[in-house]
Amino acid sequence: MSEGQTLLLILILLYLTECLIWVKRESVAFVSRMGGRWRLTVPPSWLGNANGGLLFLNPLPPAGRVFLSHLSPISISPSGICAYNLQTLPSEARSPGQTGHFLPFNKITRSTTDGVYLLVNGERFAKCATARQARTLAKLIGEMAKVSTGKRERLARNWISEQFAIDDAAARLREGNIVIQPMRELSLILFLFLFVVAPVLVTSFGLTGLVIPVAAVMVILAVLIGILFHRAHKQLFPAETSERFENLVKMILCPPVSIRAPDILTRNLLAEYSPIVLANLLTGSNEQQFVRAFILDLQHPLKHEVSDETAEKTIGWTAAEQLNICLEQVKDGRYLKPEDLSAPTQREENSISYCPRCRCQFVVSAAECPDCPGVTLVDF
Repeated sequence: MSEGQTLLLILILLYLTECLIWVKRESVAFVSRMGGRWRLTVPPSWLGNANGGLLFLNPLPPAGRVFLSHLSPISISPSGICAYNLQTLPSEARSPGQTGHFLPFNKITRSTTDGVYLLVNGERFAKCATARQARTLAKLIGEMAKVSTGKRERLARNWISEQFAIDDAAARLREGNIVIQPMRELSLILFLFLFVVAPVLVTSFGLTGLVIPVAAVMVILAVLIGILFHRAHKQLFPAETSERFENLVKMILCPPVSIRAPDILTRNLLAEYSPIVLANLLTGSNEQQFVRAFILDLQHPLKHEVSDETAEKTIGWTAAEQLNICLEQVKDGRYLKPEDLSAPTQREENSISYCPRCRCQFVVSAAECPDCPGVTLVDF
């Protein structure tokens, strides 16, 4: 292998590492390959563990075609907070990090963060998907701990309703696309230069005389992308100074990394919104099937291990509030038609019951669905 081929291989490997992202179990990814239809995507099981998995993004341009949505790691009610979430996503499994620990608001003195960890009374209470999510929850809990029960209910309901504010999400998506588009174009130019133009030039004229010119062009393009990234990131995520600085340094020191700069911005652009909001905004993501499963999961949750009565009430209150908002939006013509959530059509004459969660049909009655622990079958 020649020196030029070795250098190209190193650049390719460096670039491919940036095409890997970690998706937590309580998160879901929406990915568009080659700028086409959006698809709800989960990492393969063999590329992860109980906490999540690695997802390999399409290495070909355009970049910035991935969005993540994260479930809350805790449940909040007017009475307190619980480190547990009833919901599951396509994996139908909950994160093993959920402890089910409950704290009433009258025992909460302060709430802070340590990176992605939510700290309550100085101790780690839950691990969040992002540092931003941790700060949002810490601020909300701090505000709720200082007010009366009636005001806590209003704050908790506002927090939940903001997750389903589809019009706000659409406005943020438009804003993001405007500031990210120039970066996508520069990223495409850098990609073509590094992996098409440079190899052709090196093959034709040799590596020795082209090392400095190629490196100079590569660094200049990386710096320009870095400047655009800094401006866009500051506009979209003004409080994320640490993330902004770390990624900017990586782009300058390792120019191939800057090709994926748009991914860093889009990844958590809509992360604070419910997954069904993203499914509705991103066309072609099989939104109807996913939204129906999401709502049925809230209506008929899988069995959980939380036994404390006050903790159960908090978990149930949060799930019920989310379900109410989803059903109201369905009535308003968003996501689905109301009949999409009704009982399935009886497929066979000998089917006498069905699972209200997974919609499988059975020839037995008054039993639990074998695929949905804790969900009782319903007679036709």
